[in-house]
Amino acid sequence: MLNNTLNQALFKGSVIKKTAVLTVVTSLFLAGCGSDQNFKREVEGNEDYLKSPTLKPLIVPEGVLVPAQNNEFYVSKNEFKGDLGKKLDIRPPSLPIPTIQDAFAVYNSGSVTFNVPLSSQVWEQIPDSLSKKNISIANRDNDTINTDHAFIVRADEEQAVQATYSIKRQLLGDTETITILITSLTRDTHNLMSQPIEVQRYAVGLFNDIMDDVAPDSVRVVPPKAQNSDAEKDNAESKKPATAVNSTNQE
Repeated sequence: MLNNTLNQALFKGSVIKKTAVLTVVTSLFLAGCGSDQNFKREVEGNEDYLKSPTLKPLIVPEGVLVPAQNNEFYVSKNEFKGDLGKKLDIRPPSLPIPTIQDAFAVYNSGSVTFNVPLSSQVWEQIPDSLSKKNISIANRDNDTINTDHAFIVRADEEQAVQATYSIKRQLLGDTETITILITSLTRDTHNLMSQPIEVQRYAVGLFNDIMDDVAPDSVRVVPPKAQNSDAEKDNAESKKPATAVNSTNQE
């Protein structure tokens, strides 16, 4: 009896220690993920392909016909002048996503221009949306909003940027065309306005944030593909046969 009690105490103590160690390790892992955002921007995986030998010229035997050259499969040998290396930013460019029915948006050279029905009252809601993001307004009138310098924090960046925006609208019948233009963008002391991808990321980012705020659930448009997928999933669930209960196992 004493041995059993002692063994149980030792077992419980061992479990507690292992649980504590796993908890600490997990906490450190999560903390590391929270501070290091490089995994969202860098290529990961096997890099053995970098050691591949150069392809040799194709030797065609006599009497064999070679297919005609197709320009679609032509590989350019021109020298690449872009960024290279393991720390290459692989994030795709941000795209404007209008969430209001009968609205459309385009991005061009640092600005997002979108057209929405007047009934959506997007312009009237933009100041509240900016306020939620701690972006203060420097000056405004009926058709223009200019912001103060604001710090913008993204989950996939380690450092915040400082940005200013100019937002303008033009009435067109029963619609309004609103343009969100980024007028300055810096990180620390570095001016990012000469980096098109960064400019697009923060101009489109503000537009998408505003769309999230101004579009109520009642007017959000669900893509047809998503609707079909949900319907198919529901049908599959309803057609599943009922699972028999094994009374022997229960006993």
